[in-house]
Amino acid sequence: MRLLKRYLSLLIAAILVLALIIVPVAAELKTTQTDEGKTLISNGTYWISWDPIGDHIVGDQFFINGTTNLSDGTVLMYSFITPSGGCHTKICNRKNAGIQGDLLLKPDNSLGIKTFSILINTTDFQSNQFVFSFLVISSRNPAEVDAFYQGSTVDSTILLFPEDWRSITARSQTTHPDAGISYWISVSNVMEYTRPCYQLTGTTNLSPGETLSYSFFSPVEFGPNNNVDPIRNVQGVSRGGIVVPGEKTGINRFIIPINTSNSTEWINVIIWNPRYNSSDPSDSISTSMEFRPSPNAPNISTTCSVTLPVTTPTLPLSVMGTCGAFFVILCICKLTRKKENDD
Repeated sequence: MRLLKRYLSLLIAAILVLALIIVPVAAELKTTQTDEGKTLISNGTYWISWDPIGDHIVGDQFFINGTTNLSDGTVLMYSFITPSGGCHTKICNRKNAGIQGDLLLKPDNSLGIKTFSILINTTDFQSNQFVFSFLVISSRNPAEVDAFYQGSTVDSTILLFPEDWRSITARSQTTHPDAGISYWISVSNVMEYTRPCYQLTGTTNLSPGETLSYSFFSPVEFGPNNNVDPIRNVQGVSRGGIVVPGEKTGINRFIIPINTSNSTEWINVIIWNPRYNSSDPSDSISTSMEFRPSPNAPNISTTCSVTLPVTTPTLPLSVMGTCGAFFVILCICKLTRKKENDD
């Protein structure tokens, strides 16, 4: 009987191991920001990469673009909506709280890599904060559905400013010589700051030397009972950011020193696009993000002195300093040896 129990335990263990081999566990999806400013969502086998979206003005029509290695005929369901149904009808005037739709992936000539575009028409939309997300609802390859069936958030902090902002920005933002080029600013949706003067960094296709400004924005509580226009409480404009050269051609970095002494626990940061073209409805006016203190960084509410970041490369200066010091030491050694020989 003991022998039977022993072999029975071994048999059960063997069956469990065999089941794990035959039925592989689906890998977890991970979301990362690429060096090109894209949002990459992947489980290691299947992936979708999304271009930066940015903030817009109600009435804009723009495309959300992406690339993927999912198979032909796969159907994505996407949503561009406000959380919890938007704001009060007295403020939003019964305007749309967003849209949902399906996207069919069609064959491409890029060796299995497909590009796609989703048109977002914000006519009659609420002026509110929106979330763009997606999931895979059907595919010839069941593994693709398994990978993306739970849904993934691409951007959770998209702002649609009121229509009257178009006339406001038109007075200060004119048509640039490079009109027709869409400039983007990419940063993580959520950032936890750890210092009273936090240097926010990200990627952009703006040219080096371009200056940037930001504003704090306090989101209001979502829901149908909210009677406050959620995009009316933008708090001033702070300057001091700058674009510096990046490692890849056409992809640069930006540095913005954020003074957190006046921020609250829950606040957003709006980075304004200095090359926004108000006459182009596909252009993004800004890029927004959640900005909150790190739970592991106490006493970060003190004031700080905001200064422009250093934009000149430090490596050549360091190399010159090292070589100079080495040259001085070498000369001293030679003089010392000469003096000893003379003696």
